[in-house]
Amino acid sequence: MDIQKLFTHNMRNDAHFQFHTEFRDLVEKHGAAALKIKPQFDAYLPLYEREDIALKKIIKSALTAQIHEADKARDEVYAVMVKLNAVLTRHFNADVRKAAAQLKIVFDTYGDVVNKPLNEETSALYNVLQDLQGKYAADVTAAGIGEWVEELKARNEAFESLMKERFDETTARTDIVLREARAEADEAYFAICRRVNALAEIEGVTAYEAFVRSLNTVIAKYAEALHHHRHHKHAAQTEVPNV
Repeated sequence: MDIQKLFTHNMRNDAHFQFHTEFRDLVEKHGAAALKIKPQFDAYLPLYEREDIALKKIIKSALTAQIHEADKARDEVYAVMVKLNAVLTRHFNADVRKAAAQLKIVFDTYGDVVNKPLNEETSALYNVLQDLQGKYAADVTAAGIGEWVEELKARNEAFESLMKERFDETTARTDIVLREARAEADEAYFAICRRVNALAEIEGVTAYEAFVRSLNTVIAKYAEALHHHRHHKHAAQTEVPNV
């Protein structure tokens, strides 16, 4: 029984750190000394802390009150527009109902946009707006939500500009530190995994089975989330709704 592989370098920052947190907690639960990885784990912990500090700096730099308000403003417009369109699917006018039904396909395709991470939401809204102002422009006009689309575009662009201003050279340097911290934490984690796998093979799996099973369960969860994120992102960028 081996610890399964996980492509940690493909994970988003928050998921990456959360995975390492769960790994750290598992080692502490089972005991680094009992697993015969105490020196390796002691070397790993400062790298884990370094990633934690770098991630907190990134979050603090990005989530200023001004950015929060700009995000809230675009969320409100998008949420109301989707709800308004849902009402329009029951409009007394057949043409309006038909147009709203077409637009609902777009909204359903992109899913819960407002609860995505900030940069992902900006990208998703950009794609939504491309559809609404391109292929579905006639439906937007027929449904009468053109002003909402224009307002969403303005607020999304305002948010994006604010984010670009906020991520100054200091933030860029912090981001580099985070990438380095992630890579170092991963390297230490993989070294521990290799040691546990080797010990289990040499000494027998009994002493390591509970830990390996628990860690593999955690790995499977994050691997599935990573697969879902990739698939959803690809679908959002390439899927053409049925008409």
